Amino acid sequence: MHCPTGFETRHDARDVLRTHRHDGAYAALVIDGNHVEMSADGPVDCVPGTLVLHPRWHAHGNRFGSVGAKVVNLDLDDDFTSGALRVLRVNDAKEALAVFTRAPQRLGELIEACKSAPVPTLQPWQHAFLRELEDGELEIATLAQRAGVSLEHASRTFVKSHGMAPQLLRRELRCRRALRLLSGGMALAEIASVSGFSDQAHLTRTLRAATGAPPSQLRRQIKSVQDAIPRVALQ
Repeated sequence: MHCPTGFETRHDARDVLRTHRHDGAYAALVIDGNHVEMSADGPVDCVPGTLVLHPRWHAHGNRFGSVGAKVVNLDLDDDFTSGALRVLRVNDAKEALAVFTRAPQRLGELIEACKSAPVPTLQPWQHAFLRELEDGELEIATLAQRAGVSLEHASRTFVKSHGMAPQLLRRELRCRRALRLLSGGMALAEIASVSGFSDQAHLTRTLRAATGAPPSQLRRQIKSVQDAIPRVALQ
């Protein structure tokens, strides 16, 4: 973990944070208030006792409720997330806060004792729409027509639930696939093809814009994290 203890953030009532990306993995524990976190994973209802484990390079926005929210965050070195967003509910909020602020080395124990949070609820037509966004090449307007909704309705719905309009959501989903594939030995040109990019140059431009680094550098960073995991586990 990067810091010895967690650090607190406070957010005003009705505050909105537009979609932003975090370079490192981190844990967020909701202490008071509530908000909805919106990302390519769908909407996450964050109430007191919610523990969200964000993987490296996770992009999300936040929409805060009528009383705002107080959140304690903890930077992570090791891969508690397994490369994917994890949303949990702690059994004892007071004990969880003590781990974040006084005993971060016990985070693994805290996570093991948690329950899984409810899965985000989406409108039925959104599921097929999301699969096609990631895997298909159809125009957004065509997907909306197939779903039986207008293009404007599709855009408003995804901005509300995922924090991104469909075109940006498509790019994010494909970036995620590319980042996952970078952990293996697949050639960059093949990763570009499998992830839905027109060529390696397109992949490079998109990942650089999203993360600030080209695929070759991202691959080295991912390998560095992977190599560090066994050492952390032995502590």
